[in-house]
Amino acid sequence: MHPRLHRPPAPVAPEPAAPPPSPEPSRFDLGLQVEDQVQCGLFLVLPLKTPAQMMALLQTIQSVAPTVHAALRDLHYVHFARFVPAPDGSALYVVTEFDGDSDPGGYDESMESYLMDFVVTLGPVFDAMLDFVAGAPRLPVQQYPRDFIRFVQRNNLPIPVWSAVPDATVIDLLVRRRKL
Repeated sequence: MHPRLHRPPAPVAPEPAAPPPSPEPSRFDLGLQVEDQVQCGLFLVLPLKTPAQMMALLQTIQSVAPTVHAALRDLHYVHFARFVPAPDGSALYVVTEFDGDSDPGGYDESMESYLMDFVVTLGPVFDAMLDFVAGAPRLPVQQYPRDFIRFVQRNNLPIPVWSAVPDATVIDLLVRRRKL
């Protein structure tokens, strides 16, 4: 046999070790939380069925933006809210800061109350968004609010937030602004 036709098999590089599994979302203590702070954070990870749907999801959000803005304004306890696409388009992050009990014991109760307000005021908006999400809860969320809450609890990374005004609620800030 000709030497060029018969080559020993090329060495096979070992497969890289699989990364360790992601930890279940848990409360991370990064040392940023201010004692007795009245703000809590939500960092909701919405994994998409396929990254190809990201543009359609963002267009859906844009189409309901006036409704979302009105709800956030009327609830009077959301400090900040944003929708952030993951760099690879695989997920949408919903990041908010809201007034509530930031202590670990009261956080879950504050979160549930917060989510129920959104189920009532923005249920159809969440239905439209969750159509794009892998592992989404049963829809409509107004009919299955407990499923929605469990879904958010599973997909939330409850990372404490730092605030320059840890004792100020949205209402406190609005009152201060009106006095200026």
